[in-house]
Amino acid sequence: MTDDIILVMNTVQLGIRIPKHLNQRLLDYAAQTGISKTEIVISALARYFGTTNDTPLAEKVTNLEKKVAMLEAAIFKSRQVGSVD
Repeated sequence: MTDDIILVMNTVQLGIRIPKHLNQRLLDYAAQTGISKTEIVISALARYFGTTNDTPLAEKVTNLEKKVAMLEAAIFKSRQVGSVD
């Protein structure tokens, strides 16, 4: 059995209605990060229920990339401050 089949067998489909403004924010975030709407909703529910182990890998990678970028910017800034012309 492939991982895809296992994934489908361990999930359920959920239909919900959300306000238009939240849907737009969801669409914008998905487009900005490349994370699917499903993964974003799963991650939000996981955080709400305190089970961050359920956060999708794509979102974990995106969050790590943001943290690395922030660290790189801080290092660059500290080097500029410490340099003497």
